[in-house]
Formats: sequence, structure tokens, C-alpha cells
Amino acid sequence: MMSSALTRIGLIFGSRSVEREVSIMTAGKVYEVLLSLQDRFETLPIFLTGEGTWLTGEAVRDLLTIDAEIRRLAERGAAAGPDERARLDAEKLRLNRERYAPQLENLDRGQNATGVEPLFLAPDPSVGGLMSQQERKGWLRKAAQHPTIDLAFPVIHGTHGEDGTIQGLCELADLPYVGTGVAASAVGMDKIISKLVFQGAGLPVVEGVGVTRRELLEDEAAVVRTLEGRLGYPVVVKPAVAGSSVGIGVAHDTTELLNLTKRAMRFSRRILVERAVQQRIEVQCGVLGNHALTVSACEELIGSGEVVAYRDKYPEDKKPGSADLAPSIIPARIPQTLSDEIRSMAAAAFRSIDARGISRVDFLIDSVTMKPYVNEVNTMPGSLSLTLWEQSGVKPAELIVRLVELALEAHRDKRSTQFTSTEGKALVDRRHLVTPGK
Repeated sequence: MMSSALTRIGLIFGSRSVEREVSIMTAGKVYEVLLSLQDRFETLPIFLTGEGTWLTGEAVRDLLTIDAEIRRLAERGAAAGPDERARLDAEKLRLNRERYAPQLENLDRGQNATGVEPLFLAPDPSVGGLMSQQERKGWLRKAAQHPTIDLAFPVIHGTHGEDGTIQGLCELADLPYVGTGVAASAVGMDKIISKLVFQGAGLPVVEGVGVTRRELLEDEAAVVRTLEGRLGYPVVVKPAVAGSSVGIGVAHDTTELLNLTKRAMRFSRRILVERAVQQRIEVQCGVLGNHALTVSACEELIGSGEVVAYRDKYPEDKKPGSADLAPSIIPARIPQTLSDEIRSMAAAAFRSIDARGISRVDFLIDSVTMKPYVNEVNTMPGSLSLTLWEQSGVKPAELIVRLVELALEAHRDKRSTQFTSTEGKALVDRRHLVTPGK
């Protein structure tokens, strides 16, 4: 049973998303920080399976504990000599094979997994939030109330979590939650819509064209003609609704364009095709706050190809539990005036989608003209950009505490909003006075 003296946090991760592994890594890091703050917070880790089943229990805690063990081995390996690094890498692989992978496979069995308690978040605030399904035998049978939480801390990346869905559930349940609200989460997740919002806010973006799966299926040749006529080559092809650079690629001719559009369509109903900035620098900034904003230093990403792809951000030899994934440089190797401009644009992009809590804003810089372009706003950045914030002067524990404070502040602000009106009651009264047939 959770103590009422502490703020009770539900750490929600996993879900139906191609970025599920990234979510587990983020949850592992956040869980470790929350455990260091046990004088303030009590944490209930909640894992969402690939089928959408909600689970808590010892098996879920065990998964995050193993992730932390692998991450510590990675940290030691990064500072070790070649022989010791090889030994630590072998130990990481053993832990992954013998403990991490089997536990994840167990959790994916959902309600049939061992060491778990199935539960769900009730959208009706009157029933008390989290509900246990352990004794539930049928849909109409009453579920038992689970020890409640004071606040949700969703660290889901991508679909069914970062896209406004979990946020909407929390809003219905009247539960405070960390991060951006429903509309901003949905806009931030959609690269086509967010590009339009950035343009409307006067922010520079790379020219791009949105394409739907149906348009491609109905007239492939017409789609190709439009893209080649407006953008030429090379172009960057990416799913409109996906993160972590999943499904992204660069096309240099018609054959590559068709192959990449079809691949990207596997991950999203719509895709975005953009003119490629061939000589580019990729940087990102963190933004923290609801009203008064704090912007981090600029971080420069180092990729192995024409774009920073998923394999650059999450190399195979560094999953799971890696300390530092994508190679990067903080602060970015750009002039101070440009850094200041980008940090100002990061705050403007954050505000343009009405974000709150925490986000990471990604930029492309044309290294010939040194002109920056807003690429996207990530409303739930991988690992919460803990390293970037730490090198910007905000310690992990400080960041987590601040995010909780911002979530509670946003919820208080919501509570000051009126959701009923006398005009509505007057309309009902007038309807009752209308003569039938008139």
C-alpha cells in the first residue's frame, strides 16, 4: 500500500509503438531517479504491452532493474580499456539474453504473465483512477480499486502514448500528468500538421509535401510527378506520425523514392517528403516550463549517413540500457549568435503548439548558408534529454522534481476552468417550452 505522505506517481511506459524499446530505456532512467527521491515520491511502474494490456507488479519492476544493471555496465565500459570493455560488453549481452529478453517476453504475455497485476486507468474520475483486473471475470463485473496514484508520468514514445491518447485518458480521469496536453501532443507527433503550425508562427521550415497512403495506391505516378516537380532530388522521406527516425530515408531517384515511400507507409497512413538539406548540421534544444521557459544548450548530433537514422540514435550494440546512445557534442559547434537564435526559435516552436512541461526541439542548419530550420518538436524526448539538461546545469533529480511541479501546476490551472454554463441550462429550459410540432 502506498503511503499518503508521499506524492504517488504512476510511471507509464511501453505501449503499442515501434518506439517501445526507447520507452523502456527512458522509463529505466526515470525510475532510477525517482528511486533516489523516495523521501518525496512513491513510484508504481506500469507497463503497457504491445497489445495494450496494462500491467504492474514485481515483473515490471524487475525489467527496469535489469535495464539499470545493463546501463551501469555500459557506463563502466565507456571509461574502460579495450580488454575490460570487451568483458563488460559480454556481461551486458549475457544479462540481455538471460534476464532482460525473457522478462520482456513474459510481460508480453499480458494477463497470462507471471509476477504481474493487470490493471487499467478508469476514465471516470468518480471511480478512483487505477482499477485492478485481477479478480475480474467478465466485462460487466466490477473491477477492484487499486491503490491510487496522485500523478501519471507517461514516458511512452510514439503512437498510443506520445500522440495525445494517454493524455486524453488522464484528462477524462481528472488525473494530473507530466508533459504536454492532448492537442499539443497530437500536433507535435504529426510532422505534416506541425510544419503548418510552425509556418503559421513565422518559423523557417524546409519545404515539404504530405502524401497519404490512399493517394499513393490510387495514382502512384501522379504522386511521383508532384514530388519530383515540387522538390526535385534528393528528398527525405519520413512517416508523418512516428519518431526516433523510424522509417526515414533519402531518395535520389524515382526508384528510391517509391521504395522509401512504401516503406514509410508501413509506419504511418501519411508520409512527409522534404527537400533534403544536403550539407547540414543537426542540433536540438530542450525546453522546460509551462509559462516561463528554460531552454537548454544546443546539442549537435553526429550521424553515420545522410540523415541521423534510428541506428545512429540507438545502435544495436548499445541496446538496452545504454548510458549515452546517439553520439553528440554539447554545446554544438556553432557560433554563439546562431546558438542564441536557435534557442529563441526553440521557445517559439514550443509555444506555437501550446506545449508544456518538457519537449525537445530539433533543427537542421544548412552548413553553407548557416540558416536554421525547425524540424520538429518532440513532446516526450528520449531519456527526457537527461544528459543534455545535466550539461545545461539541471541535475536529473532537479528535472524530475520540476516536471512533477509543472504537472501539478497545469492541473491546478485546469481546475480554474469552468466546464458548464448557465447558457446551456437556459437552452434546455427553452427546449422544454417548445410546443410539439412547431
